[in-house]
Amino acid sequence: MKLRIGTRGSKLALAQTKIVAEKLEKEGYEVEIRIIKTAGDIMRDRPLHEFKGMGAFVRAIDLALARKEIDLAVHSYKDVPSERVEGTRISAVLKRDSPCDALIANGKRLEELESGAKIGTSSLRRRAQFSRLRNDVVFENLRGNLDTRIRKLKEGIYDAIIVAEAGIQRLGLKVDYQRFPPDLIVPPPNQGIIAIATREGEDELVSFLNDQDTWLCAQVERKIAKELGFGCAVPFGVYSEVLGSKVRVVCEVLSGNYIKIDEKIPKDSALEYALDIARRIKSER
Repeated sequence: MKLRIGTRGSKLALAQTKIVAEKLEKEGYEVEIRIIKTAGDIMRDRPLHEFKGMGAFVRAIDLALARKEIDLAVHSYKDVPSERVEGTRISAVLKRDSPCDALIANGKRLEELESGAKIGTSSLRRRAQFSRLRNDVVFENLRGNLDTRIRKLKEGIYDAIIVAEAGIQRLGLKVDYQRFPPDLIVPPPNQGIIAIATREGEDELVSFLNDQDTWLCAQVERKIAKELGFGCAVPFGVYSEVLGSKVRVVCEVLSGNYIKIDEKIPKDSALEYALDIARRIKSER
């Protein structure tokens, strides 16, 4: 059976799609990768928070899926909005890669940067979180694919850039970077997770790829994010991990009243507890 997989055309998106394609080929599928341009690829001069709710890196691919131009779509789950294109669904997630943020600064660490150093990131969350660690640096907008961002750093346009560690690892980049654990710099929901979308009723195409613990953590994080309704316009992070019969949840809000929650909830009722966490945060704001 032949499966057409839709993806963005960046090196990172293609690397992620090839990971999925190789797993499918091992199961006997024939795979064809099709590149689809998204709004986020076309409008590179706009900060991501201006795309609130529209699925800048996702919608065009999911529309192609709904129109049966492709059979599967591969996404970075953190880019996937809560509202799906009608007739499509996320049917599987791969085992989570690193959820962490990373600072690339030509061999320097954050504490070694000079006062006034220019750090490239368009993320309001990253700006707010790193400002708590260094309030004497300057943050400037930075868009583009990971290799483009690193090139701009090497050209001296920035003194440092902040990216997801998972991207560095998936591309096999040989760069020196500083890793920030997710309880210090709390990532956005689902960072480090590759998601696979199918049309409704066609889950069985990829259901065997689904990692159950990652799936649970993804839903916990999305439950909290959806209830809060922040999107990219509010500096907010949430991360969860399965620890035996518990799920650790770390959540941070850096707008209005500063709020940080770090607690363990029962695995078998994690979604109900996640909703409670979100409602408590709303009441504290």
